Amino acid sequence: MVMSIRRVVATTDFSPGASAAVERAVQLAQAHGVALHLMHAFDVDAWHSLRSVFDLHRLTTDPPQDVHTQQRLADLAAALAARSGLEVEAHFGVGAPEKVIDAYVRANKASLIVVGSRAEPGVIGVGGTVSKLVRSPACPVLIVRQSGARPYDKVMSAVDLREVSVRAAGFAVALLPSAHHHLAFAMDPALDRALWLGKLGQDDAAELRESVRTRANRALQQLVLGLAAQARHPIIVAEVVDDVPARGLVVRAWSLPADCVVVGHHGQGPIEESLLGNMAQHLMHHTTSDVLVVP
Repeated sequence: MVMSIRRVVATTDFSPGASAAVERAVQLAQAHGVALHLMHAFDVDAWHSLRSVFDLHRLTTDPPQDVHTQQRLADLAAALAARSGLEVEAHFGVGAPEKVIDAYVRANKASLIVVGSRAEPGVIGVGGTVSKLVRSPACPVLIVRQSGARPYDKVMSAVDLREVSVRAAGFAVALLPSAHHHLAFAMDPALDRALWLGKLGQDDAAELRESVRTRANRALQQLVLGLAAQARHPIIVAEVVDDVPARGLVVRAWSLPADCVVVGHHGQGPIEESLLGNMAQHLMHHTTSDVLVVP
């Protein structure tokens, strides 16, 4: 079944990092011919904690900060609409950013949230709001750290062949059908140690490992065929990477080089639903690419 992109939501706090995310969201909304929903969450508690550093005279004579921010958001939405030709809808919310964004996305059945990784683009890692937002995302979250909004050229999906990673790769192809897609399956050398501990001889262990590799390659090729039907220009390749997944996938993304790295959100069940999988955490904090997290 081909996925469709219906609504793109971009969040902004007007920082350079947020501006990079908004530009990426504009590019994606134009590519799919959908409206752009522009969001800002006004954190009252954070504002109150910072009031002491502002000039008291200005606080009594200037418009209230929330009114000023709403106008700034409306002006940005109007400028984006005029420049891009998109329908741009501005939404101003009050409260903790991750909660405001999550509630809006769920209520409006958004297909994608686009958010800056930090206030300054290009910095490794992610900020507090993003970390909270991706714990239990209502829809895929694209974390932007690169300035500029050229269409993505190379996209790497971390695929372990579990359902969520297959779904993540499928969403990436639907979102970015003209990109070159690279599916990477990491085969952990720890398998060898596990086989040796199982008292298998060296020849038997090598044969079993090769059998695992063969099955993985076969499954990857079947996935490539299925995904190729979704893409306008089906350039999709797959490979098995011999390395510890956390290291191997980061190195492979760097060597491609990938503009965007895709990973599934493996949180499951009442305990894990608020936790992001180790692989997703590692890629978010150690790649220099944009990262797409798909629940």
